[in-house]
Amino acid sequence: MIVDIRDYLMMICETTPPTLTETNVQICRRSTRLKIKDFQSRVSWSVESEPLGYFTLLPTELMYQILHTLTIQDIGILSLTSKSLRDVISVYINSKSGMKRIQPRKLVHLRKHSCKRTICDNHMTHYRNIGLLLKRATCLYPTRERLRILENCVSRLQGVNRIFTCQALSCHGQLLSTFTRGWEERECMRAYLTVSESQSMTNKILMMLSGNPGSNSQVEIKTRRFFRHVLLDQCKVMEDLSMWLNFILKPFPMVHQARMLYLLYGPLCPNTDVIFWECMAEPSIGEGESRHRAIAPLSEIAMALKALFMHKEWSDDDVISVLEELTGCPDEWLIENIARLLILCGESITLKVLGSKAINGKMTDLGNTIVAFSVVLYDEGLRMSWLIKIVQQLCRMMRTSQDVKAFLASITATYKDFILALMYTPGEEVTTMQIQVHHIAMAQSDFMQGLMLQLFGSTTPSQQQPRISLKTY
Repeated sequence: MIVDIRDYLMMICETTPPTLTETNVQICRRSTRLKIKDFQSRVSWSVESEPLGYFTLLPTELMYQILHTLTIQDIGILSLTSKSLRDVISVYINSKSGMKRIQPRKLVHLRKHSCKRTICDNHMTHYRNIGLLLKRATCLYPTRERLRILENCVSRLQGVNRIFTCQALSCHGQLLSTFTRGWEERECMRAYLTVSESQSMTNKILMMLSGNPGSNSQVEIKTRRFFRHVLLDQCKVMEDLSMWLNFILKPFPMVHQARMLYLLYGPLCPNTDVIFWECMAEPSIGEGESRHRAIAPLSEIAMALKALFMHKEWSDDDVISVLEELTGCPDEWLIENIARLLILCGESITLKVLGSKAINGKMTDLGNTIVAFSVVLYDEGLRMSWLIKIVQQLCRMMRTSQDVKAFLASITATYKDFILALMYTPGEEVTTMQIQVHHIAMAQSDFMQGLMLQLFGSTTPSQQQPRISLKTY
């Protein structure tokens, strides 16, 4: 038994050791679940490292379908989350599906239960949201590229592309004002040039200015509608209004600036959109309705002049010169309408216009204007204390006491001439009553002149000029 064991051990020792290839190595086997889990972890890491994350796995059509379910406001907010989503949304807006999404929808359900005002407000809100979407989606682009995208979008919108109705232009204006809000002036200048060139407004203006006022009424209507609804009526503050007016008027000479200003803010013929060029030269005395019809457009012209007065590129002399050209466009205005316009323009512009006349020695014009002021203040129910303070400040502006005396004499002489002109009729015999009224008018004129010299003759230029405001009256 011992020998057998020894022989077995010797046999083992003499045998060569087995190699690795000859052994039965057990292969490590893994389940299918673990393989899928490992694959998913590698795919998850790869997807999460992409800028769009899991949206990378979606096809373009499905991505557009998701965007189509969002509101325009939500799409605009989504474009601000990342650069990659912004690029996707920019491509989506230019696609056929995206353009169909931002097209204005027909509000059929509102027509049965709401008024036209509600429908118009909904359209305005829709175009304001489109402007906000484009503003957010292009916020990091250069100005030229942003304007190119804007014009491309506007040209494909069915409701505003080359349509000169008031509603279409107002929608266009809402889109543009929302898109450019907060821009610097030089960027807004590029926007103005781009928008006006796309509508061929420069050619329309040159065609209109080449003829007489009213000769191209259709061109005048389109020009007024475009600038008012797209640019000017969208302004919420005076700074914006002065900026757009400067862009529109500055390229033209002064006489054309005055004509353009009347075109934009002048009165319209009753029940039409045609410019009423002869309105300011017609008498405004009559019934209250006709008088207010002539007064209403003057407030808009005065607002435009005050906006130009605020702009840094318009000096006081520029505004005064445009105002003087305006009061002669197309014919000389009635002095009553000039006085009403100056009152609406406010204290600063009124004093500068009248002060310019006083310095240049135009005492007759000053007297006529002061008398017209008194008539307008009486018609409008305003206090004469405003006019008295204006006269005081004009007296301080004059260089010598002789100028003050001539100015006050022109006021009393104008009153006298007006009364006598109303009393006498050419071709009729003068009555005794008219002679007595004539003597009373002359006596009143002398008394008023002496009284005004007593009140205003001691005024010196060194006295401080108090500020005047119509708001307190």
